[in-house]
Parts: sequence; C-alpha cells; structure tokens
Amino acid sequence: MTKDYEILDIMRNEDHVVVAELMDDDMKRDVLAYEMKRLDEVVPFLNKGLQEALDKQEAIVIIKEFDYEPGDQLTGESSALTLRTESGKIIGEMVYDEDEIEYLKGDPTAYFISDNFVTYSDPTAVGEKQFFVFEGEDSSFITDKDLESTVESLIVGVPSTETDHYIRDRFNLSSERKLGTLIIGFTPN
Repeated sequence: MTKDYEILDIMRNEDHVVVAELMDDDMKRDVLAYEMKRLDEVVPFLNKGLQEALDKQEAIVIIKEFDYEPGDQLTGESSALTLRTESGKIIGEMVYDEDEIEYLKGDPTAYFISDNFVTYSDPTAVGEKQFFVFEGEDSSFITDKDLESTVESLIVGVPSTETDHYIRDRFNLSSERKLGTLIIGFTPN
C-alpha cells in the first residue's frame, strides 16, 4: 500500500516532473551503495545531502526534464558543492555571481576548473587530503512551492552521475534524455 503524502502530490503536479515516487528500502540501499563507491575515488566525493535525505523517514525520487527555457525552475543556483581539506578548509566552490566570477578571474590564487567551479591556492592546505562535499538543499532548489510547510522537515539531495543512471534505468528512462534526478528526504508531520 502506497502512502499518500501532500508533498508527493505537489511534486507529481509540478511542471516538467517525469517521475515522483516514494523510494522503497531496496532502492534506498542501492542508491546508497552507488554513492559509497565515490568514496574510493582519487578525490573522494561525500554526498552529505543525499545521505541526509536517505536518513529521513521517507524519501521521494524526483526526475525532472530540463530541456526547457533558461530561467524556468529546475534547480536553483547552489554553492552546495565544495572542495574541502580534511581539516575543513574550503579550497574550492561553485560560484554563480557574474561579478564575483569576473573578480576571481583576476585573482592569481583562484583557478577555474569549469565555468563555475573555482579552486583556491592555499599553502596551509598542502599535504591535506581533499574531498568534494555536496551538501543538501531546501525545496527552493527545485520548486517555488512551499514543500516545507507540508512536512516536519525535509532536505533535497542530488545523486551523483552513476547513481542518476541507476535511477533512470529503474524507471526505463533513456540516458540521452535531458533529465535531472533529485531525492527529497522528509519526515512527515
């Protein structure tokens, strides 16, 4: 028997949502196993947001199209992805503000590894182990609806690429299709 939650109904009626389903325990376990593999990479990837989402009482998998006009809501601008040292220093982050990007392009200690991800030269961090850390987001990351008011608590996690492919395969969705996968972990009221 599928539980009926207002948050699930809201997401099923959201524009561009292809899938909005409660995750069963098997799917949660498989998603976590895929994410744990990322800890063995040269620069480990800690998906704290997804872990926190899966730790909530319930979790919803959301798959949204993102093949539509810029400015439409799919995901908000997020600085939740950082590169950190084992002592917690942030030595890299996502930057979206155009003025800040221009400023950083002139900074000799800043190096862009993509259009929006900048790393910072920090001599005090030399020799420390580094980790990519992805934090969770609130619901404004994916919708303009007030999902928080429908539950006791929630967090949105973003699966890594391999996990995204696993989820798409579970729902028989082509990897060629322009889709974004998200997990909303929540505790019901």
